[in-house]
Amino acid sequence: MPPVLSSLDKVRRSQVVQQNMARRVQLAGDFIMRKLAQKRQTQGTPLVVGINGAQGSGKTTLVRGLVEFLSSRRVATVGFSLDDLYLTHAEQQQVALTHRDNPLLRFRGQPGTHDVALGRSTLLSLLANKGETKIPVYDKSLHGGYGDRVTSDLWPVAKAPVDVVLLEGWCLGFRTLDEAEFAQYLRDVKGDSPMFKYSRRYTDQNLSDINEGFRTLGAQLYDLIDAWVWMRVGDIDVVYRWRKEQEDEMAAQGKPALDDQKLEDFVARFMPAYELAMAKLDRYGFVASGKVQDSTLRLHLDADRNVVACDHQSPVL
Repeated sequence: MPPVLSSLDKVRRSQVVQQNMARRVQLAGDFIMRKLAQKRQTQGTPLVVGINGAQGSGKTTLVRGLVEFLSSRRVATVGFSLDDLYLTHAEQQQVALTHRDNPLLRFRGQPGTHDVALGRSTLLSLLANKGETKIPVYDKSLHGGYGDRVTSDLWPVAKAPVDVVLLEGWCLGFRTLDEAEFAQYLRDVKGDSPMFKYSRRYTDQNLSDINEGFRTLGAQLYDLIDAWVWMRVGDIDVVYRWRKEQEDEMAAQGKPALDDQKLEDFVARFMPAYELAMAKLDRYGFVASGKVQDSTLRLHLDADRNVVACDHQSPVL
């Protein structure tokens, strides 16, 4: 059981968290400003930035901070999440029915449960930089927590001109493994390496379905993304701790929260995707539109979400 924090300890921890996020916003904001200046030398369309980070890493808070950072510099910014592109409740039920042997696709979350065509059309509308663009919204509380997309009349509207578009997602940027890479991955899964302990719970076909979901994400979205901010963690198991902290905070506020067993079951469904994708991301980087040098800002986070290092990475195509 985690130690009970005094009111003073909570205040201090809150201050540290705010300072850490402020540093992330500054580093990412400066990077985005540089990339925007570079793009403006050749193109007049908005800069599209993909933001990747594990669940609980602070993606939503970072986007909120970046919108404020950039807007204060008169850079018109729109931010939204890959989560807002989940399939409707009815569509997700159909996916689960079609893949009844794949527990990874039974609920929303994994690649294969997003309306990537909607994501592409939304980005293309923003890139056209004319008129208005409706930004999709997904409400995870609907249908008893199974979630659904809200009706389009409730979507917020982004008005042109737009300078920067921020799109965040826990699996945004994950790259599909080709035939040889996937075969090697399956051999590793069948071995005894602790790096693939979650993937071992699923069949080859289950894992292949997720790999194909990466392919669909890439085909629809990655050619529209100019630059990336990656909040990278060395040990993905920290996701459990981060989500546990979030659940404890909700419980302390009297809000519904997952118990430990449900939380473990929930998080475990996402882990195979990390095991599929992380090695290739480290080796080859994220795909950016065009051959852009230093297209990714990597913020290396420790288990307490502190930025312990940062560097740049160019994609290997």
